[in-house]
Amino acid sequence: MPLSQFRALPETDRLMALALTIHEDSIDPSHGQRRDLALDPDLADEWTHMTPVKDYAAEAMAVAADTRKDEKHTQVWRYVIGLREGWETRKAAKVAAREAVPDED
Repeated sequence: MPLSQFRALPETDRLMALALTIHEDSIDPSHGQRRDLALDPDLADEWTHMTPVKDYAAEAMAVAADTRKDEKHTQVWRYVIGLREGWETRKAAKVAAREAVPDED
């Protein structure tokens, strides 16, 4: 957005955009944590992690990329992924089946 368009925004919108920019600039994109906390040696032993989860969308991207791995300039390919039509119904059925099984606790 050109500076002239930014200046034409209402003051509240300009302030919100600036605040968002300041916040986003403080986040390290490699791990999504605030840089000031991530680089604080006093917090070195405080970091923990959850059990990893599989990103199925990323897996679909990797599978698509494998189809072009032997071509020249593989970086030029863009892979568009999405959920198959009717996914909501199939997901609801899986959730219902899972909830129908009694807990073994």
